[in-house]
Amino acid sequence: MSDPTHPTQLQPHQRARLTSLEQTVRDGLRDFRRTGQALSEIRDNEFFLATHDSFEAYLQDRWGFTAPQAGRLIDAADVAKVLEPLGIQPRNEAQARSYRAAAKVIEELEPEQQRVVARLVEVAAPDTQPQAEGEADGETDLPWDVPAAEVRIMASVVKKLNEDATVYHPDSGDEVSMGSLSTPERFEVIRTHVDQKTQAYREKQEAKANAPQAEKINWADWVLNTAAQNLSHGQRLEITVEPDGSGAARAVARIVDGGTGEVLSAGAGAVTLKKAVLNLAAELK
Repeated sequence: MSDPTHPTQLQPHQRARLTSLEQTVRDGLRDFRRTGQALSEIRDNEFFLATHDSFEAYLQDRWGFTAPQAGRLIDAADVAKVLEPLGIQPRNEAQARSYRAAAKVIEELEPEQQRVVARLVEVAAPDTQPQAEGEADGETDLPWDVPAAEVRIMASVVKKLNEDATVYHPDSGDEVSMGSLSTPERFEVIRTHVDQKTQAYREKQEAKANAPQAEKINWADWVLNTAAQNLSHGQRLEITVEPDGSGAARAVARIVDGGTGEVLSAGAGAVTLKKAVLNLAAELK
């Protein structure tokens, strides 16, 4: 909250900068990049101390933001800054943050390596889409729209194939060091590796999408329905929880003969009651 009795006095140039940054936030609430960058500078330079004890209190009082909201904006702006030299311009905060993993790898690359990634993005991007009637600038399907996971693959391959990496010559097929190749040959080798890994990733995603979906079971309802409809007289369905000897506990769901105590069927042990019941359901199938 505000503390007008003990404000931190800013120097004139700091006060002018704070005013400019706050105007940026005010004018740019729809522009996550400008807003995130402004909030980051206010936080890092502690300009908020002019009126508040903490950055969190400043956010809430001045802008109605929570700390996580501001953190996401700042994070998205940082990612967008890394992506900009590659020609990638996320449309919104959520899309920017989806590139976070890729941006992390890109930041670790040398400038020349980053330029190689930029070329790969340019090659992989679809053709420019014509602007539809009524669309404002920047709202079209832009040519840089390469999926975040694939940009990460590009950056990871470029990072891995350094000067000392052993690769196959793009023409002769001989094993050579990456550093012995010409610039065009290096790019061809990198592009081949990227294409292979991207294709494998796409096939994995397609297989995942086409895989049969596991049946969803409400485990509590399953227990009651199974007990009511499938157990014979004298049988019972029980769930036991016992220590596993390591300081934790494991649950086991099983069907037991009430007269003899014989375990008729049991699922594998699990660390949650839900998983224990689902294991028994799978066993009964």
